[in-house]
Formats: sequence, C-alpha cells, structure tokens
Amino acid sequence: MTSNSQESEVASMQDRLTAGKRVAAVATVLTLLLAVGKGVIGRWRSSPALTAAAVHSAADMLAIAASWVGLKLAERPPTKRFPFGFYRAESLASLLVSVLLLLAGVHLLRDGIRGLTAQTVALHHSLDVLIAALLSAAISLGIYQWEARVGTRIGSQSLLANADESRVDIMTSLAVFAGAGASYLGVARVEMAVTVILAGLIVWLGLKHGRIALFSLLDASPDPELERRVAALTEEVPGVMRVADVQLRQAGLFCFGIARVQLRRSVDITRGHEIAHRVVQVVREAIPRIESLTVHLEPFVPKTLTILVPVQGNSAAARVSAHFGRAPFFALVTLSDEAIDGIEFVENPARQAKARAGLAAIKHLFEKNRADSVLTREIGEIAFYALREYYVEIYVAPDASLGEALAMFARGELPRIQAPTHASEAIGATDDGSRS
Repeated sequence: MTSNSQESEVASMQDRLTAGKRVAAVATVLTLLLAVGKGVIGRWRSSPALTAAAVHSAADMLAIAASWVGLKLAERPPTKRFPFGFYRAESLASLLVSVLLLLAGVHLLRDGIRGLTAQTVALHHSLDVLIAALLSAAISLGIYQWEARVGTRIGSQSLLANADESRVDIMTSLAVFAGAGASYLGVARVEMAVTVILAGLIVWLGLKHGRIALFSLLDASPDPELERRVAALTEEVPGVMRVADVQLRQAGLFCFGIARVQLRRSVDITRGHEIAHRVVQVVREAIPRIESLTVHLEPFVPKTLTILVPVQGNSAAARVSAHFGRAPFFALVTLSDEAIDGIEFVENPARQAKARAGLAAIKHLFEKNRADSVLTREIGEIAFYALREYYVEIYVAPDASLGEALAMFARGELPRIQAPTHASEAIGATDDGSRS
C-alpha cells in the first residue's frame, strides 16, 4: 500500500472522529438545555411526567458527553504504552451510556409504579407542560436524525446508542404530552401508565447496548456475516488456496482481525508476503471499518489433487511426452490418498502452433480446469512462468508411462522443478525450447 493511500486512510479516520465529536458536543449542549427546561417547568407546574422526562434528558446528556469523551480519546494516536491506540475508549463510553440508560429507566419505572399504585393522583392544568413536551419532542427528533445519520456513516457504537436514546426521548416527550393532556382534561393515571411502559423500553435499550459494548470489550465476534465477507474477499486473491479461519474483534469505530490463509507449499517467502499484502489491501479497500488485518500463512494440503501430465496417447499406458507444449494429449488425473480417482484425457489444440504452444495449451486447459501440480519431463521459460502465475507446482516426470509416473509422484519420489529446464531459443522457437 502506498504512503499516499495510507495518509488518505488516516485523514478519513480523523474526519470520521471529528464528525462524531462535533455531533456529540452539540447534542450534549442541546440535551442539557432540554433537561434544565423540562425540570424547571415540571417542578413549577407539579408535573411528575415532565419531571421524570427531565431526569431522562439529564441521563441522555451524560451519555452523549461520555460518547464525546470516548471519541476524543479514540482520536489520539497510538503510543508505546498503548500500541493499538485508544479505540476501546469508545466502547467504554458506550458501556457507560448503557448504565445511564438503565439508571434512568429504573428511576422512571419506580416513579410510574408509585403513581399507578397511589390512592390519589394530583392533576395539573397547565399549557406550558404541553408546550414544553412538544418542543422537547421536536428538538429530540432533530438530535436523533443527526446522531443516527453520522453514527451510521462513521460506524460509532456510542452515537448510535445515543440516537436510540434520543428516539426514546421523542416518545417520552409525546407520552408526557398525552399524559399531561389527559391530566389537563381531568383523566388520572394515564401519565403514569405511559411512563411505566416507556421506562420498560428504556431499561431494555440499556441492556441491549450494554451487551454490545461488553461483547466488544471481551473481543467477541462483532458480526459473523462480516467475517464471511472477509473470507470471501480473501479467497478471490490470486494465490490463496483456502481461508482456514477469520477472526474479528470490535474496538470502538473499527475492527481488528486475523485471517489464516493457506498457500501452496511451493510459494516462497517473497511471494507469500506479496499475497498477504494483497489480502490486506483488498479487504481494507472493500471494508474501511477494518483498521488492521493480520494474515497468517499456512501450507495448503488438499484432500484431493488434480495432476496435469503431457502424454503421447489417451491411455494410462501412454508415455509422458518429451515436450510440454507439443504433447498430443494432456491427462487430468484426480488423486486422493495416493489412489487414482479418475483420469480425463484432453486433446492438445495448441500442439501445431508455430510458437508458444505451451502457453496456448495452458490458457486453453485452465479455462475450465484447475490443476494443483504438473508432471513434465521438460519445460521452457514461458510455460514455466505461466504455470507459476497459476500457483501450480511443477515436478520432473520420468521417461515412463503415465501410470508409472503417477505412482512415483504418489510415493513422493519426483523432485520439484524450481526453474525452467531450458530457455526459449531464437525467434520461432516454442516455449519448450524446441524448433517449430
């Protein structure tokens, strides 16, 4: 990954954190004003519902302030003591949001139950309570939409939790309006009944977001579907034979992960590093919320192998061809547990080509087939590097029949070819090095 793309990613992360802090700061001030206003009017007009709503708004304010602190800490760069950054601070803030939700919900639930079970309920006849409730609902609606939009865009747990709480504040304010309206008309206990219902919902939201934040702090998998998507993206990278496992963990706005990737044993360290680097690049480009992905490379050991062998005829008794690209046939052999499961013979359409017959044969064969290994007596530069691009292992085949060569391969007696057996010659030479 280039330094320019890395700088762009860092800038994008900082922009997301800045946007989250701005929303949290403004929402904190607005919610504080709502809490004070509702509290003053509720106490002045003796409205228990509006007073309880003020307590809920105060809890909202503290929760939003906590998310601002979490986003501020997450913005700090990693240090020697905290090499993985401060992303978990946002999860801690989200957990605090959940605790405050539970406290506010229990408080409202207690007051509501007391009001319902009381023998007499005081009635109030004040228009300012109705106006305060409607104004609170309108302001809470604006805060909710802003928090939800920005929280979704930057993937902030605490902003989304605050958005849910702002949505509850809308319903709470409307419930206060309905209850205060009923009290204004002389209908008792409606205010308290609605408060009990909303308090139960608040408690449920606190438990829900507390579970999410706690799971994040305990490194639980954030989303199995996201892990499957990472695995699917990784498997599309050339050279990756199998994704053994993907593990992700949530840390604030971002995810960190480990992918166990299996490569062919013939892939050297340099090419393995290139494949791992490409995996990280592909995954992070597709899923920006994944901040870091560690790729562990493991050898690929398939249960069945598909072997490609250039042969002189279309039977098991046919001899291995002396020239890869000019062989009349190719045998596609399926091996499992050192036993032959099946043999398919494919006629070589490129054997009469004037040049680069091996390359043409490979392109034709690999359109519909995927070989794990090739057994050949000789191979030139072009064919060798073409097979290398398909991550195929190439072995030296003996001057023997197909059956004998396969038996030796199954016993592990054939050496692997690490370089072309000969270079292509002058113009007009085939990729096997022989004259056309």
